[in-house]
Amino acid sequence: MTSSLSNSNQQNLWAEPDCNICARLADGTVVKNLTPMSLFPLSEDNKNIVVLDANQQEVFYIDDLQQLEPVLANDIQVALLRNRFILKLLKIHKVTNLRTPAEWKVLTDRGESSLIFSSEEAIRRLPEDGAL
Repeated sequence: MTSSLSNSNQQNLWAEPDCNICARLADGTVVKNLTPMSLFPLSEDNKNIVVLDANQQEVFYIDDLQQLEPVLANDIQVALLRNRFILKLLKIHKVTNLRTPAEWKVLTDRGESSLIFSSEEAIRRLPEDGAL
């Protein structure tokens, strides 16, 4: 069951000195090693944050980090940055089709990968027949 974080239940979510996020659930169980994830990391990385347990189940929802005590907000921000997964595209090796469905073989800063685009909306056209 998910709890929305408010001033009255902030004591149910805390960070230990190593930025390990912990929570006390409604039944009194203490859960450690929680992972905060921003639902919109590129546009609103300090808002709409879910706190997940080891099974990727939502334990808490945080509407805005500014609602939290500054120390807790900072610890959650540190954990968010630690878990951020944004790839930097270095090279496009191969494109199977210029229309969808299309598979792109790419090189990222984390290694080689494949991107599969199932709809035209996923590809943004650039000048001179480029695509992003």
